[in-house]
Amino acid sequence: MDIPQDFFTPESMFTLTGATTATFIMANGIQHAFNYNPKWLALIIALIISLAGVYFSGGTAANYFVGFINGFLVYASTVGIVQMLGSSSRPSTADVIDSRKPEEMNTRGFETTTIPAPKRTFFSPWY
Repeated sequence: MDIPQDFFTPESMFTLTGATTATFIMANGIQHAFNYNPKWLALIIALIISLAGVYFSGGTAANYFVGFINGFLVYASTVGIVQMLGSSSRPSTADVIDSRKPEEMNTRGFETTTIPAPKRTFFSPWY
């Protein structure tokens, strides 16, 4: 039995599983390292990987259209994985409300101070 010498190969990268894994790793790596992850970032990564797969396989115009649609499939798969894995790291609304102190609210119950957003972790939910 041969042990694979590469983590990703061009053949594995351009499958649904490979493209979804690459999108997940790249988007979450950027999120964790730079605390930056707009909702569209993973979509752009997924589209680039999907369309690169079409390009390197010598695809036709119809293949590029299918590759474009596949990019959205990769993105949707990645979002589903992130939502499943990251759901436990998101504070609930009750936790946020209960953490406010009376002196942090004005007479109508609204906060008067801003609470900085916590640094995102690798598995922080995107939405």
